[in-house]
Amino acid sequence: MATMLPKHIIFPLSLFLFVLHEFPVANAMLVKDMHAFCKETNDVNFCLKYIGTDKRILAARDLNDVLLIAFSQSKIQVTNAAKQINKVRQKFSGPIGKERINFCERNYGLASVMFQEAYEMGQQKMLAYRAHLTAEGGLNYVRDCEDEWKKNGPIQKSHVTFYNTNVVKLFSIIRLIIGKLKH
Repeated sequence: MATMLPKHIIFPLSLFLFVLHEFPVANAMLVKDMHAFCKETNDVNFCLKYIGTDKRILAARDLNDVLLIAFSQSKIQVTNAAKQINKVRQKFSGPIGKERINFCERNYGLASVMFQEAYEMGQQKMLAYRAHLTAEGGLNYVRDCEDEWKKNGPIQKSHVTFYNTNVVKLFSIIRLIIGKLKH
């Protein structure tokens, strides 16, 4: 036999279910909007993988929140690159290799600081453009590391190209968002 809930519980419960059904996540970006946004990027699958599947996207209210996710994902890539640099450090015993590793370690450290600053600045919507410029500084540190492997001695393959490429792609998403926020 079914048990009846008291009336003082039924009304709030009904109201809660109604609100939940009618307004699932207040002001949240819809999945279709995120997919449409990613279609505007240079690499739809990359956008969907790094931005669209980030657990914070479910709470994103607008493009400014997506911008914060892109800053954060950039910092994650930089952190992963720094870990990779530490893993491959022992492979370089010569002076040029050591110099390149130290250069990249320093640059990725600076890039990490820049992306963290961009994230913090981006939390204030009015500073989104300045945050983007700070992130661009981080991108330049990453690119300089990649370029270091092609100069000052024999050309070698960088061990952080994967992360460099990801940061470049994330920055193109950041630039797209900034363009949309300006309009």
